[in-house]
Amino acid sequence: MKESKVLIWATLYKQATHLLLILTVIFSICGSNAFAQFLDPRVTAFAGVSFLGGERAFIIEGDPFQSRFQNGGKVGVRVTADLTDSWSLEGTYSFSGNDLRITELDEVPLEERFFGVGVHQFVFNGLYYFTPPGGTLRFFLTAGVGWVRFSPSDTAKILALVDDFINDSASLRSSNKFGFNFGAGMETRANEWLGVRVDIRDHITGYPRFGLPETSSGPGSVFFPVEGVLHNTEVSAGVVVYLP
Repeated sequence: MKESKVLIWATLYKQATHLLLILTVIFSICGSNAFAQFLDPRVTAFAGVSFLGGERAFIIEGDPFQSRFQNGGKVGVRVTADLTDSWSLEGTYSFSGNDLRITELDEVPLEERFFGVGVHQFVFNGLYYFTPPGGTLRFFLTAGVGWVRFSPSDTAKILALVDDFINDSASLRSSNKFGFNFGAGMETRANEWLGVRVDIRDHITGYPRFGLPETSSGPGSVFFPVEGVLHNTEVSAGVVVYLP
């Protein structure tokens, strides 16, 4: 878990210049007459918890194993603009640290190996607000699609090569997955410039295998026999900055 915390802050630092560039473009767009139809443009910086889970049990060469992602902290930025009094569009970038835990179940005590994984999410959502802009509380529903990148840390890649990943050494790579999400939330405006927002979302993707095949290609081959969907539940809160 300590590696995940370091990974979060290191990634945020690397992404800072990209986010600043994006925000600069947003400010210029929001100030142009061509986009005057967008109402109440705003930026939300948020933090929360990523409940990932994804427990899978499998057998390799007669030995039982279990894989599971750890819950971790999550941070990100949302950019939102109202299209009407009820409908809004939103783009979000977020990052969370979710270690992958591999457990060998027939060992006493249980043998566990942890591999640091950073989860990058880029999603685009529609939001439906039940109250118009200017209300004290604005409750909303949201749904959208996006792209998720599961990136093993450099330390995780070295551990998988030097030590066993499951039952043998492996070369891990990032996994890219298409996903969709849905959820609900609440936004409240404190004054002309600032507000607070709370979100609960379920992000659904395929299960990442980090460049490894799902099935064995022959004796001694390295594979990761997991499949199905992965639910990543997000609970977050953030500060909203309303743009002029």
